[in-house]
Amino acid sequence: MFGKQVAKLGNDLDCETLEEQKCQLNYELNCSGKCFAFKEQLKHAVVKIVREKYLKTTSFENQEELQKFISELYVFLVDQMHVALNQTMPDDVQGTASTIPTSSEQLRLFAFEAEVNENFEMAAAYYEERLVREPQNLEHWLDYGAFCLLTEDNIKAQECFRKALSLNQNHVHSLLLCGVLAVLMENYEQAEIFFEDATCLEPTNVVAWTLLGLYYEIQNNDIRMEMAFHEGFKQLQARMLQSQVTKQRSTGAVEFFEEGGKTESSLGLWGITSGSSTAAIKMEAQAGPGAPLSVLDEFLDESSHLKSDSHEPILSVQSQDPNTSQKPSNSFLKEIPPKKEASKWQESSTCLQPTPYSVSQTPITIFMETIRFLMKVNAVQNPNVWGVKGHLYFLSGNHAEAKACYERTVSFVVDASEMHFIFLRLGHIYLEEKEYEKAKKTYLQACKRSPSCLTWLGLGIACYRLEELTEAEDALSEANALNNYNAEVWAYLALVCLKAGRQLEAEQAYKYTMKLKLKDENLLAEIHTVQETVGFGNPSF
Repeated sequence: MFGKQVAKLGNDLDCETLEEQKCQLNYELNCSGKCFAFKEQLKHAVVKIVREKYLKTTSFENQEELQKFISELYVFLVDQMHVALNQTMPDDVQGTASTIPTSSEQLRLFAFEAEVNENFEMAAAYYEERLVREPQNLEHWLDYGAFCLLTEDNIKAQECFRKALSLNQNHVHSLLLCGVLAVLMENYEQAEIFFEDATCLEPTNVVAWTLLGLYYEIQNNDIRMEMAFHEGFKQLQARMLQSQVTKQRSTGAVEFFEEGGKTESSLGLWGITSGSSTAAIKMEAQAGPGAPLSVLDEFLDESSHLKSDSHEPILSVQSQDPNTSQKPSNSFLKEIPPKKEASKWQESSTCLQPTPYSVSQTPITIFMETIRFLMKVNAVQNPNVWGVKGHLYFLSGNHAEAKACYERTVSFVVDASEMHFIFLRLGHIYLEEKEYEKAKKTYLQACKRSPSCLTWLGLGIACYRLEELTEAEDALSEANALNNYNAEVWAYLALVCLKAGRQLEAEQAYKYTMKLKLKDENLLAEIHTVQETVGFGNPSF
């Protein structure tokens, strides 16, 4: 179909042309019936394998048993496919297939790792491999859709999210993402349906109400916008209240009592006003020296998604003057009109005390201001803070400061949320500064926690620089098994084989290094120097 075009353009084919050729080929295969005929031929072979190898001749009792069997059969068929392909491939490209099976969790880690390093082509390959293995897994489609959003492929992202929704029509996360894509693609009627369905399925979901409110703001529907934001704020208050009650039950006594009429001072401590009969909560806390710190941590978690200026309370009371009031969309908070309760807050002595059990306006402001101060003076030992700070320094090129932040993060008893990348970047800095023992120790920790091609590569480099050739080769072999398209892995394997005096393997590793176009000029120059020293390793000699 494309012989003449390929002969004319050679290797100058761009991605758009290749994609167009792929679409035309798929169209031709389907329209001509060749693809269907080939599938029919395969079907008989697969049925024969099922009967003879797996001795399966009866129907499955449930869907779970069927899915498990299909997964096992898929793995076997893929292995056999690789065997058949390797028998027909030229000798110079044989042996490149991965021999170590990878789990879905490992593929997700590898994909995320490639994302962080901006290797989007490799990340896409890992995501697609997960989908091929488990096409009925909803989370796999959501992960791939999120990746497509990162690469600004909105059409493919929409397909992924809708596929996830088709697998479970009651999955709120999928509904919300479909709604977001509909807004991005200006399909506003569909977006409203998705968001409203999400709020109906899960009325306590704060994010669903907030997104619905933002949608109505785009549509200039102020009444519905206010209603959605009010409901979201109400659910947020209820969630924070429930969180405090749950904590109090584990640390002190909780007394519930009913009170008719308006609840005033009893609910004042919580900053919740109501005009109807309601259940009030009275706390008798067992205050201890550890309570404030635990509450700081809790408010970091509970309030991390709430934005506030440095001198304004989180739960701000808006002005009654419509000319000076801000739009609800900027604060996501409903106006709290009763001035009567506000005056009681100002008079109450509890407003001036940093009580760890209140979620009212003033105590939250106190907590947030306190947290800001403690973070500025490095008194809050939060590993995530130091990890993010280290990433900022690393990306800005200040590796000395990044190193200090990463080392502090690693020293904590509690791990940060992204230890994998902290280990990778800290090890990279150690290699740059020729602290090879520290680099080896750091990469070894990463390999034990979440092994990947890059963690094994880092360990291999550190061991090579320490002249530990056996350990270096073992680590590089692990890296190569996980990703045999990494030119740097082949480069260091070539160096190891050169130092070990193994000519044939050194030349083969060097051949793959050049084939995969190693970008590190310094490393390539080092290989050439060692080749000249030992007198072999370059087939062009």
